Amino acid sequence: MTRYDLYTALIGICSVFFSLTVFNGELPTAIKIPLVIFGLIVFVHSAYTLYRSLTDDKFLEVESALNNSISNTISTISLLNKNGDIVFSWELYGRTSAIIGKDIGENLVDIDLSKNPYSSMIDVQHAVLNYAEGNWYIEDLDSQNGISIKKLGQNSVYKLSSLQPCKLDFGDIIFIGMCQLKLT
Repeated sequence: MTRYDLYTALIGICSVFFSLTVFNGELPTAIKIPLVIFGLIVFVHSAYTLYRSLTDDKFLEVESALNNSISNTISTISLLNKNGDIVFSWELYGRTSAIIGKDIGENLVDIDLSKNPYSSMIDVQHAVLNYAEGNWYIEDLDSQNGISIKKLGQNSVYKLSSLQPCKLDFGDIIFIGMCQLKLT
């Protein structure tokens, strides 16, 4: 709230007191009514100006950017079936990394795809997700079948280079073999 907004609010409050004082005063009705109406017009104008000041485009842009950054934060990775329905999900919130692969007993992976029908195309440690500077990145751990990404809103699927991190965004779909993992 700026100094201008405070002055506008003060003028609005003063106009209400002015209207009440005139209304309760000893003035003739012919003078009283126009003065009360004037005071109410000043109040309405002040209230409208204050409202516009507090909800102008800059305020709405900041609020919109804040809401978008919150709603577009990746917190979950979900395994999709061939119809695009969620089969299973893993929480990423609060984590800094996650290994994607197959848990065969001797290794531990964070995102276990061993029970997927296409698990034969997935390496034991296929990829790693890392969280750095507010973003998630995926890196192919030199897997046999590689990793591809489909960016939200695009029809193309991009093949990742081995051992080269790729920034992920909300809504991206990761292809590991024939498995589809969606980031939400």
